[in-house]
Amino acid sequence: MLEQLIHNGVVVPEPPPPVGLVLEIRGRRVPLTPKQEEMALAWARKQGTPYVEDPVFVANFLADWSEALGLEQALAEEEVNFRPAIRVVEAEREAREQLTKEDRKALAAERKAQREALRQQYGHAIVNGEKVELANYVVEPGGIFMGRGQHPLRGRWKEGAGREDIALNLSPDAPRPPGEWAEIVWQPESLWVARWRDKLSGKLKYVWLSDSAPIKQEREAQKFDQVYRLDAELEAVRTRIGEDLARDDLADDNSRRWRIATACYLIDALCLRVGDEKDPDEADTVGATTLRPEHVTLHADGTAEFRFLGKDSVLWHKQLELPEPVRRNLEELVRTARPSNSNGGHPTRDKPQLFPNTSSRDVNAYLSNVLPGLTAKVFRTHHATMAVQQRLQTSGVEADDPEYKKWEAANLANLEAAVLCNHTKKEPTSWERSQKRYAERRQKAEERVNKYRARVEGHRRALAELQEEYESQQADQAEATEAQRKKTEARYERRLGVARRRVERAEVQLDKARRALGKVKAQASIAAKKRTWNLGTSLKSYIDPRVYYEWGQQVDYDVLERYYPKALRSKFAWIKDEEYELPGE
Repeated sequence: MLEQLIHNGVVVPEPPPPVGLVLEIRGRRVPLTPKQEEMALAWARKQGTPYVEDPVFVANFLADWSEALGLEQALAEEEVNFRPAIRVVEAEREAREQLTKEDRKALAAERKAQREALRQQYGHAIVNGEKVELANYVVEPGGIFMGRGQHPLRGRWKEGAGREDIALNLSPDAPRPPGEWAEIVWQPESLWVARWRDKLSGKLKYVWLSDSAPIKQEREAQKFDQVYRLDAELEAVRTRIGEDLARDDLADDNSRRWRIATACYLIDALCLRVGDEKDPDEADTVGATTLRPEHVTLHADGTAEFRFLGKDSVLWHKQLELPEPVRRNLEELVRTARPSNSNGGHPTRDKPQLFPNTSSRDVNAYLSNVLPGLTAKVFRTHHATMAVQQRLQTSGVEADDPEYKKWEAANLANLEAAVLCNHTKKEPTSWERSQKRYAERRQKAEERVNKYRARVEGHRRALAELQEEYESQQADQAEATEAQRKKTEARYERRLGVARRRVERAEVQLDKARRALGKVKAQASIAAKKRTWNLGTSLKSYIDPRVYYEWGQQVDYDVLERYYPKALRSKFAWIKDEEYELPGE
């Protein structure tokens, strides 16, 4: 609970100054208003990209731009000559390319100074008497919405928020930042600084305290502590869900219970998000409670195949062997699927649903009744964390292993969680080039290994020959004087010392070359394995960082510094605090 929150508001970017653009539209020269011009230039900057080859992207943009122009009928692309706007963009690009190195450095320094000035004024808040950073304090300007995957809104114009749209969260003792803000509120139970409603999606957008804020770090630790509460009671939770899978269609309450229990089984078994109602213009993405009959195929061998688009339009395609009660329930849900009663005209909710009129609120209420505080999301966090913990414990990595082996083990554990949570991504277009570079690096590393191996073998042979020569010389000097023998011994010891040092240096070089080769192999292997998996999401949100940290302590590997990216180091700085040790430690 916050006791004090003082800040200076957020930065609302000014729109770019107009250039007086005139375009030919439907055969008529039209001087553009600043807003119309801003949109036209944004479109010009997309030329040459795959976006302008996408019919949905093009149609959405032209529809919004036509509305901004006051046209009743949306423009077709061929009805507009965007060439003057494209020339403006090309001129900007050429001007940047013609800048001297000194000019670029001066501009970069100027931008840096401007950012620093804004950060000093807006980049922090006073929280309970302590100065903490904000996660972000610049409101996103207007622009063309890009979307992810096949998002139906891609290409639409996303208007930036003005001060009149933004609410500020301020404690009663805070001075009011200058400007006409939408409202000033005090919500001490919340950690947001500013919020506004996105004019395109209708969703609330927030500016938060940074992840390094003590109060956020405390909540982060509490979030992961739920994993171990669930782990301790997991069998009991699963037993309860299993009991509630039994159907009694004569009682409405029981009917509702077995349906929700079935959804909870899928959330647990498949690491599914819960799913919820969507606005009519949102992408048709699916979670457990929004599954439809076409998303589930029940096979004769007792398995079920799930195929649908999840969050961010990422394809989910998994097969699962079902216990008999779950299979029986799914068969019934497919047979009796019907639209939701509260669809509000949503095109996908008008279609038959496996779990009509069931939301995340219903699922979380059921789970909380099974185990107080349990929500659907805790299952994903639990499963990801435990998968990482198991993979690290069985990695076989020891403290005296080279660092690349520890890095490889950390990545493989992270990959396990990403696969479990279905955090996929498109294969990079540069993957073939990357493969080639890895092959070239590996070849060079192997050549160095062969070079130093040959050197070691050569020096060892020379040492052995010198040792043999010395022993032969000693035998020949059986009748030599003591002084002669000592002189010979001293000469050979010097030569043998030099030969031994050559062997030792070559062995060190060979060891370094072998480690370098091992590192290249590990990097190439991990790059190939994760090229279609996004490891960042699970690392940021679903894996308890203390699991990595404790393992790192055991194998002498500073996971926070050597594996976590810079942005997450401050987010998870709390893991070194004894107050937040793993439960049971």
